[in-house]
Amino acid sequence: MADPKYVLATPGQKYCPVEAVVPNPSLVAKTNRFYKIPVFLSHPTSNTLNNLQISFLIRLMDELKKELLFPRTLPNTEQYPESTMISIRRMIYSSYGMVTLNLARKKVRVIETNGATVYSNDINTEYWTGSTFSFIEPAMAFQYGLPQLFITEALVANQDVYEAGGITPFRVLVWDSSQGIDYFFMSVEWKEMLQNWSAEVRSGYFLNTQPPYDYVPENQ
Repeated sequence: MADPKYVLATPGQKYCPVEAVVPNPSLVAKTNRFYKIPVFLSHPTSNTLNNLQISFLIRLMDELKKELLFPRTLPNTEQYPESTMISIRRMIYSSYGMVTLNLARKKVRVIETNGATVYSNDINTEYWTGSTFSFIEPAMAFQYGLPQLFITEALVANQDVYEAGGITPFRVLVWDSSQGIDYFFMSVEWKEMLQNWSAEVRSGYFLNTQPPYDYVPENQ
């Protein structure tokens, strides 16, 4: 049904058409707070991502919204006047879950090391790097106790804490960008992890929004 362009005056007044104010649909879609529970979505800055990675990020945000969660990011959905670290802390303290998306950005070659024995075979090896904030932000969220969901691109799956086996006690979901996007979000592994994590987010939300004054109700 098409949206009405005019509404009538109330009874007792002259019936005359009054033009209704219809919000811009695109603006409504971007600011709809129907997704009530805020979660912090950590991802590399969008201007450092390729088109496929941006499409994956947008799809991830859509999937979170289907769970009635509101993904918040710095600086896309909000930004504060404080320093970066304080802004991250403010986001964490005002969110009920943490999603970390680690994506490949640069391929580097090791040309020199500090001479330590452990690096003796690393000269001329190549590997992809992700975002440093993909380590900082979830670490801060872990200290606060937020439920965590980790996703990493396969190219950087062996980078430090994202290496095979995951981050105990968390599992890391791996996205192989060479296979596109749909296969990841249609996988049983993704659906299972998403449902388990979102249940933790909701339980945390309800537990932490209880009134501070407690008492024993009647008949209990």
